[in-house]
Amino acid sequence: MVKKRRMPKRDQPDKNSRNTGKILLILMMLVLVVLGVRFSYVAITKDVRGHKLDKAAQLIYRSQNEIQAKRGEIFDAVGNPLAESSTTYTLAAVLDSSQKSSKGKPMYVKKGQDKAVSEKIANVIGGKAKTYEKLIKSGRKNNLKQVQFGQDGSNLNVKKYKQLKALNVPGLTFTPSESRLYPNGTFASDLIGLTKNENSSDGKVISGITGIEKSWNKQLTGHNGVKTTSTDTNDRAVSKKNLAVKNGYDIYTTINTKLQTTLEKSMQTLADDMKPKAALAVVMDTKTSKIVATTQRPSYNATTGEGIGDLWTNQLYGTAFEPGSVLKGITLAAAIDSDNWDEDDTYESGTLKVGDKKVTDWNDGEGWGRITYGRGIAASSNVAMALTEQKMGAQTWRKYLNKFKFLKSTNSGFSDEAKGGMQFKYPIEQANTAFGQAISVTPLQMMQGYSAIANNGKELQPQIIEKVVDPNTNRVVSQPKAKTVSKPISKSSAKATRKQLEDVIYSKHGLGKDYAIPDVRTTGKSGTAQVATSSGYSSPGDNTNEIHSWMGMAPSNNPRYMMYIVTKQPQKNTDNIAKNMSDVFKKVMAQALDMSESDNKVVVSANQEVNVPTVVGGVTKESTKEIKSNRLTPVVMGDGKTIKSQSITGGEKSIVGQRIFLNTGKNIAVPNMAGWAKSDVLAWAELADIKVNIKGNGFVTTQSVKADSKLSDGYHEITVEFKEPKTSN
Repeated sequence: MVKKRRMPKRDQPDKNSRNTGKILLILMMLVLVVLGVRFSYVAITKDVRGHKLDKAAQLIYRSQNEIQAKRGEIFDAVGNPLAESSTTYTLAAVLDSSQKSSKGKPMYVKKGQDKAVSEKIANVIGGKAKTYEKLIKSGRKNNLKQVQFGQDGSNLNVKKYKQLKALNVPGLTFTPSESRLYPNGTFASDLIGLTKNENSSDGKVISGITGIEKSWNKQLTGHNGVKTTSTDTNDRAVSKKNLAVKNGYDIYTTINTKLQTTLEKSMQTLADDMKPKAALAVVMDTKTSKIVATTQRPSYNATTGEGIGDLWTNQLYGTAFEPGSVLKGITLAAAIDSDNWDEDDTYESGTLKVGDKKVTDWNDGEGWGRITYGRGIAASSNVAMALTEQKMGAQTWRKYLNKFKFLKSTNSGFSDEAKGGMQFKYPIEQANTAFGQAISVTPLQMMQGYSAIANNGKELQPQIIEKVVDPNTNRVVSQPKAKTVSKPISKSSAKATRKQLEDVIYSKHGLGKDYAIPDVRTTGKSGTAQVATSSGYSSPGDNTNEIHSWMGMAPSNNPRYMMYIVTKQPQKNTDNIAKNMSDVFKKVMAQALDMSESDNKVVVSANQEVNVPTVVGGVTKESTKEIKSNRLTPVVMGDGKTIKSQSITGGEKSIVGQRIFLNTGKNIAVPNMAGWAKSDVLAWAELADIKVNIKGNGFVTTQSVKADSKLSDGYHEITVEFKEPKTSN
């Protein structure tokens, strides 16, 4: 009998392992069930903890296009462009042979064509063809997809871009970018300023770095727009969201283009003849405080870059210097106003001891013996002014310097305006300031100070900006007015000062004879200042190391214009500096005095069309003047202080003499329409919001509502009859 073998008994660990496996299998099944349910829920609801997956997917398939904002433009007083936006191009050559058109044509520069392509490029943009060929070959060697051509291939204007495009060379590509164009070349360049391209949160933008471009950069810079389209996973457009582009504001300066052109030519002649280290000229309308022309040398052509870097600082407001004897006019005004001036009183000229120091007259301290103070101001005696300061007393003199607003910014809008400085602790320093040493000022401060003398005691803040216009709405957002910042002297003192300063030109002892304008009584003050250095002042009589200047006003009895010329350290033709400077003064001032409002206009084309200025939002009185200056006929509707709407939108063209209706929105009355054309009647009626019935053709002969009737009296309709004019055989 065979015995059965007994199977071995399983141990406990093996049993536990089987149980664990069963548990894991069950858990895995549960997880799969839960995930399946969850995925089904998400697929149906497209929701994960409050986040919609379909909307999230749209973000992945969103197409966003940025709309570039246009930088505001800069104009002269009546709309002639001084700085405008343009497009430049960067040239590149594509070397990637995979770049082909939809028809399989190559869109790259083929091997073997490097020399021919380089020669074509050089013929258009200049430079050496071999240089361009070398760049292309180097690009191929380094397996570059494309190559650019450095500075020569950058900032190409539209003309060169079109010439290159017309060559139809496969592989030449262009990247456009916004740039700044200054159409007048060297023309108030330091005042208008420069820009640069830089990166920002809005992408690439143009930013001002000097002049108005810098100080008004915030107003000139717009905001880019965004056009966003979202699509679902099936590429279906599901939503669109746009952010409107906002172009920068346009800046209208107070510059008169005709006068500026004359000033530029005259100052260039002076710079060529005398070779000064720096020179400046500025012209102000004394009644409005507007700077109508200004330039400096060295200057530059902002479009071509010629001259940039020769002198970065704006001499008008950015540099303070010792003005020399021109400041004697301010000392004279203070002395007259404080009753410390008697032109017939006498003093000993030549040398004056002040403590242990000396004040000497410009002729090596010899002076002219005992002379009157009247002769002293005509001959520009330092001793006369030092004695006058002592008569006033240091504190009184200091008070007048403060009242004339020296050592303070004029707050004319420039972010980097200098304030100047003064040494006034010791008696010799106090005496020196009376004749323009130991005190530094900017030309803009000097113009502001002298405006009180020219304007019968009212000191006006210099005005550079005529108005600021929003091109997005065609509305004037800012329009500065003449601002009185101080009244340092009385009206009678201002008149007496101008009269006394006439001796500088017309007295036989005067030093300013060259500055007399034919047929116009002129007044002013010349100046010569030694250059201050760390080791003291330059030697007296060294014309090449002095600052020469002239401040002139005309007509003397009631000045309309004032001009300041400064020539720093001339290096050539210094024998008759006054003659060279006076040639500039007389030519520019004669033209300024000769100007009428009709001369200050935009350039008229052959068909007699002019641009209509934007005046909506502007002051009614100033807006009327601006319309007239553009050779158009303003018709003011109502007696409101600002313009609410205009009949022809700013920027559009109109014929010379066209009526432009300016609605002030307040107390509008019916005008006398006799002789008006239908277009005029309809334009007026639209702005007045009144119904008009037209009868006949030709020009207005009768109207149903009398002229000067107020619309507020209940007039809602008007009938106007027209008749053709009679013609003779």
